[in-house]
Amino acid sequence: MKLPMSFRQLCLTLMLGLAWLPISAAGQSAEELLKEINERKERINQFRALLNDPDQTTRLAALDVMLKSEDPAMKEIAYGAGFSSADDAMRALALKGKFRDLQVIPFKLTLQQETTETEEKILQKWAGTYRFQLAEFNEASGRFVFVGNDHNSRNNGQVSGTGMEFQGGYCRGDFTLGDGASLIGEIRCQGGYEGTYIASARLH
Repeated sequence: MKLPMSFRQLCLTLMLGLAWLPISAAGQSAEELLKEINERKERINQFRALLNDPDQTTRLAALDVMLKSEDPAMKEIAYGAGFSSADDAMRALALKGKFRDLQVIPFKLTLQQETTETEEKILQKWAGTYRFQLAEFNEASGRFVFVGNDHNSRNNGQVSGTGMEFQGGYCRGDFTLGDGASLIGEIRCQGGYEGTYIASARLH
């Protein structure tokens, strides 16, 4: 999701940028270090408040900047707020951010009550996991390229809002972002992998 940069958002971006400054203990006294930690704590509390701002544009701008930060603590806060939000726009932004950050997504597979011999063999062969390796991701369009268990070639997929779908060599998947940070759906395969596998992936 590409957000238009208004003057207010630009100011917000610059203000949030102050949070990415790392704490350096080199040459600092205990008092100086404690002061810096307390100042950082205060900034973090302010940024948490921005993520709950009544104005959706402010919330999205804050989340977008924080998700693109090099600061691991800020990213964790942003992902936690984004995935747990009741606002689907926030959840969608967190999902795109995760696809930008991740290289491998392991989908845990389970079988339906009535199973075929092929499904059981494939589940055992894959050790209960469909390994999904991201090769490219276009944040603006949500399109991505990946390699899956079923074929050693590059295949295409799409992140749209809080949903994700892909088409592999023999398997295709359809997922939605469930409660919290879990993609939930099915992987349906043809050929030597024929069957339907219930699948889920924890993203955070």
